Amino acid sequence: ARRVANSFSTVPAHTPLVLNQPPTHMSQTLQIAVAKGDGIGPEIMDATLDLFAAAGVSNFVHFREVEMGASVFAKGNSRGMSDDAVRVVEDSGILFKGPMETPKGGGGKSINVTARKMWNAFANFRTFKTLPGVETVYSKAGIYLDFSVVRENIEDTYGGVEHRLSNDMIQCKRLISAPGCDEVHRFAFQTARKL
Repeated sequence: ARRVANSFSTVPAHTPLVLNQPPTHMSQTLQIAVAKGDGIGPEIMDATLDLFAAAGVSNFVHFREVEMGASVFAKGNSRGMSDDAVRVVEDSGILFKGPMETPKGGGGKSINVTARKMWNAFANFRTFKTLPGVETVYSKAGIYLDFSVVRENIEDTYGGVEHRLSNDMIQCKRLISAPGCDEVHRFAFQTARKL
């Protein structure tokens, strides 16, 4: 396993994060594949990368941009990601992605589900927490939130087992395997023990 520097040094806030250029001042860096996404994806990803740059993340992380999403689908690639993107993600072991467009009509597959299945991202882990000074419906009502949710990510309705029964009826099967259940439940309980 690669080791990453555990101290953050800051850079001026106006210093942009340059993709695809590894830092020259560290001997070991973590490589992360970046797919900016579609729609609002590039805008929010650029803002996020600017925050990372301001926090000094670029001192120990090498971000490599990869081509995924609508532009790849438009070129006729039904999986929505170039072969080079797949290679970079697999070499990196980490994909940081923005929102991705799903092809409409014609039976196109979601790139999100494709990526989850390709790299066995079987669990989605989300934390919900009340933050001081952030006003929400819950904080206004005096309700403090601090919980996490684990969602199964590649089976069930993500299996995509669907067919037309008639002109006005579609059937979708929800298939869940015992190994898939074991895997996501084991992740949920192991994560709960660590919290």
